[in-house]
Amino acid sequence: MYVQQFAEVQVEKFSPLIKWVESEFGFKPVVYTSFFGGKQEEGLVKAVENLLKKTDDCELAAIDAIAAAAHSLIIAIGMFRGRLNIEQAIELIRLEEDLQVDRWGLVEGGHDVDIADLRVQISSAAVFLGLSRKH
Repeated sequence: MYVQQFAEVQVEKFSPLIKWVESEFGFKPVVYTSFFGGKQEEGLVKAVENLLKKTDDCELAAIDAIAAAAHSLIIAIGMFRGRLNIEQAIELIRLEEDLQVDRWGLVEGGHDVDIADLRVQISSAAVFLGLSRKH
């Protein structure tokens, strides 16, 4: 039962971002439930590639930092395009782990440190992106 509820929360939370990607790029991202993932449609890959090619060095560095911390390029692009703010991005990034913490409890010196580290990584990349756009 818990797994089904978890899957429903994931769909609820990620659907707006996935719909935005589809409207922004004309292709719906394929969502995988396996650790091994798979391939995205070539049209989406090309559209994202074109977006990244148009960025300057600072923008690309910020997107890379966010994607690395988030383990998600669409979250990084969502932040880059202003679709997600820092808190929304962190909520999506931590969704699975936060649901586990709600069920099993927080490990002090573990989960709380991970949360703080993620906030620093995402916030610093977002601030860098914002400051680089002012020049």
